[in-house]
Amino acid sequence: MFEKGLYELIRGIRANKGNERNYVLESLKECRQEAKSQDLNIKATAILKLIYLDMFGHDMSWASFHALEVMSSSQFRQKRVGYLAAVQSFRLDTDVLMLTTNLIKKDLYSPSVPEMSLAINGLSHIVSPSLAQDLAPDLVSKLTHSSPIVRKKAIPVLYKCFLQSPELLRTCWPRLRECLNDEDSSVVSATVNIVCELARRNPKNYLPLAPQLFKLLTDGGNNWMTIKLIKLFATLTPLEPRLVKKLVPPITNLIQTTPAMSLLYECISGLIQGGLLAGIQDTEEGEELASVCVTKLRGFLVEGDSNLKYVGLIALAKLVNTHAHLVCQHHDVVLNCIDDDDISIRYRALELVVGMVNPDTLSTIVGKLMRQLKPANRDYVELEPTGSEDEDDMQEEVMHPKKARGAMIPLELPEDYKHIVICKVLEMCSRDMYANVTDFEWYLDVLCQLVRFAPAVQVEGTAPEDAEEAEEELEELIKKRDVGEAIGKELQNVAIRVKSVRPEAVRCAEMFIVGRDGVFPAAGGGGKRVLGDSGWIVGEYASLLTNPTLTFDSLIAPSSNTLPSDILSIYLQSITKIYASLTSSFSIPWTSERKTYVTLLTDRVLRFLAPLTISPNLEVQERAVEFQELFRLCTEAILAQPPSNTTEIYDPPLILTQAVPSLFLGQELNPVAPRAQRKVPLPPGLDLDEPINPNLPSLIVAADYNPSLTTDDDEDKEDAKFREYYYTKPATTSIPKNQPASHGIDSAAARSSTAQTPLSYQNVAEDSYLDADIIARRKKERQERHKDDPFYIFAPGGGEEITDADLEAIPVMELNLEDVPHAVPQEVRKPVRERVVVVMDEGIDGDDGLDEEEEEKGKDKKGKGKKKGGLLGVDASGLVGYSLEGGEEKKNDYEEEKEARKEVERLRKEMEAAAEKVREREEMEKAAAKKTKKVKKTVEGEGKKKKKEKKKEGETEGEAGEKKKKKKVKKEGEVEGDGAEKKKKKKVKKEKTVEEDTQAATTVAE
Repeated sequence: MFEKGLYELIRGIRANKGNERNYVLESLKECRQEAKSQDLNIKATAILKLIYLDMFGHDMSWASFHALEVMSSSQFRQKRVGYLAAVQSFRLDTDVLMLTTNLIKKDLYSPSVPEMSLAINGLSHIVSPSLAQDLAPDLVSKLTHSSPIVRKKAIPVLYKCFLQSPELLRTCWPRLRECLNDEDSSVVSATVNIVCELARRNPKNYLPLAPQLFKLLTDGGNNWMTIKLIKLFATLTPLEPRLVKKLVPPITNLIQTTPAMSLLYECISGLIQGGLLAGIQDTEEGEELASVCVTKLRGFLVEGDSNLKYVGLIALAKLVNTHAHLVCQHHDVVLNCIDDDDISIRYRALELVVGMVNPDTLSTIVGKLMRQLKPANRDYVELEPTGSEDEDDMQEEVMHPKKARGAMIPLELPEDYKHIVICKVLEMCSRDMYANVTDFEWYLDVLCQLVRFAPAVQVEGTAPEDAEEAEEELEELIKKRDVGEAIGKELQNVAIRVKSVRPEAVRCAEMFIVGRDGVFPAAGGGGKRVLGDSGWIVGEYASLLTNPTLTFDSLIAPSSNTLPSDILSIYLQSITKIYASLTSSFSIPWTSERKTYVTLLTDRVLRFLAPLTISPNLEVQERAVEFQELFRLCTEAILAQPPSNTTEIYDPPLILTQAVPSLFLGQELNPVAPRAQRKVPLPPGLDLDEPINPNLPSLIVAADYNPSLTTDDDEDKEDAKFREYYYTKPATTSIPKNQPASHGIDSAAARSSTAQTPLSYQNVAEDSYLDADIIARRKKERQERHKDDPFYIFAPGGGEEITDADLEAIPVMELNLEDVPHAVPQEVRKPVRERVVVVMDEGIDGDDGLDEEEEEKGKDKKGKGKKKGGLLGVDASGLVGYSLEGGEEKKNDYEEEKEARKEVERLRKEMEAAAEKVREREEMEKAAAKKTKKVKKTVEGEGKKKKKEKKKEGETEGEAGEKKKKKKVKKEGEVEGDGAEKKKKKKVKKEKTVEEDTQAATTVAE
């Protein structure tokens, strides 16, 4: 039977266009049958086809056992297919993974280097904790193999084993460290690579390698190993600052001599990340080295390669934190990157310009950024031509002829980029309490222009089922994404802190309120969040409004009801403030016209508040109800106060001139440090949980209405008055048709103070990013300011027309330059800028003025840094903080175990010595007993003989012999007693020794 190979499978898939799925399913069935074959050639071919189909998404995990069979083949070609299938399909939860241990161990000891390399490479992909534990000793033995290829491949696989089982690092590290002295440079490079990865997790373990690594750095080698060494030293220098002075000379030499861009960038990055430049920042050597680095990075930016631009901007962004003055010298090339066609390069350039801005370059950088936002200034890019043409490309050209290859198309900036540009402009201008801003009128014009450039707010996602909840979430989302919120905060900040430009800030806020429909974009509602802070400004500084009546009409317009609830609640407060400003003047007589105007004004406010009293938002509803009651009282007072006439003069009602204004008059609002409230000490004896009046329920009951005190008629009258007061709409005052409602109120408009004439910000490029109306207003103010200046040259058509008669009237004088002495050129001095007073935050001593949100963000950035994965793309969290010497607890346990072993060894030796002594004593006692018996027999024999021979001698001699015998017996008894006593003592000592040994063994076991 003819079996299809891999090439036939590929040709079949290409031949069955449109019917690939059926053909692939049929091929999978054939592979299932072929994988069960006993012929390894057929089985290997089937596994190879399954590997190819697995890349199309067809799972081949069911063939894991068949792949294991092919791995065990003796032929290298089949074995290679089996290992490839294992790499492709085996996972940590694969059932047959445990069966590969002996197979891989066998291949690791194969005499063939290719088979050994195949096993090492396969193990690096399928290693598991159990495989790492079982095969790590075999891999360590390969570190001394005669072939450098095997040694080089075994080192990275050991790193994979360390990731699965970190305990192996402690046992394998001594052998792995020896590879740094290997004679083959590729083995040394692989070892440096692994040490670099390990040092990123716990650099303290590898600090003793610094001399050895420094020698490798100075000896030179391939560029890739040098890059790894520089990265490795960048992680070690924070732990050992003395390395900085040692590393500066060789790295400086590399920067000045290497032609490789990759090595040059890594050297500079290593100097920055390792803190080498920061460590020698104040020295002459450090400044010289930093200047060399910045000059080299400038070369990255002027190159045409986008990759070099990108990494160069990254390095400069890191360097600007310590050497901003050096980076600012090359701001021209950085600003060119802002207009780059690659949007990623623009993002990086934005991050850099924020750090390098200063008072001299602020206007230039801001103008360049704002020109990108202007719709009229659109950049064009050329589509890159492709090398090959196919049917899809031809169809694209036919359907979209404007997008043909090589054509110039407008560069569409994403909305996110526009949002970031505006935020960066605000950040640059407001940094260090507006230290870079020298002309705040220019800054206010920039804020006004940014509102017009605000991108549309894009809201995505599904809305909740509850309509009210959906509306609240939508408002919150728009509040976060609309850049108008940040612009409004800046406008409010300038109005509060910079008193010299407060009228100008009020004028900008007034422009947003009055021209709301024409200022903001029609689609998306971008920038409308600025209305909240603008409404607060026009209410707080109502006396500075140029046209308070028009502003008031804009606030109470019916379209204001559609604004977000938080902005609407601010509007309600500002309406009352402007109302008090318009009606509280004593200088305007209380005439019938004035009374009619105030009555009409109050009635319009009540009609505006009526629908808001039932608003679903509690803040809006509460304020609307409160102010409605206040304006009803004003209406009653207005109607009760007669107007002045020719005979009698009446003053305006006191509620208008004193009561309502007193609600908002008082000390001037100053900025307060965000954390000042926390610095206020709590008064002694104050318990916030204790009720103010414990008898509050009884007081409420006593204050209730008591029907026994009044009659039914009185009760009905009280209820009628209550309903009339709270629920009956007051009648409006009729106005004659032939008399306009605004008659006689010109004095109110004349009373408002005019804004101060702003100073000019001379910038020839302002017309490139500011709108025509802003430019015209600034030009008119400038001409008005310089109309009496004889040295100011007006633009043609800008001033009064000059006639021919005027030209003839100009006198002509002859100048003799010979008699004029030559002027000595004087040194040009930079004009001293006028210092603008910016009000700082008020706070208690010791308050640093940091916002809680900024403090939390700083903690999040430190604590929630982006987790960096290893170069091999695996999880190395198990190696973080892992010590080669073990932790303190393990070290203590090891010391205790060592002491216990010593104690057990000492007790064992004592027991052996005691047993030896016991054996010697026993032998001595046996010898003494034998000798005693021998002496006793000899004495008894001699006594009997003497008795027979000297029987006839006297009793004295017999008694003497008897005493002698007793004496000998006594001596023998003493010897036996001493021996028994000594045996008893030895036995007790032996028991004590065994008991101590048992206690020591129990301690070790615990």
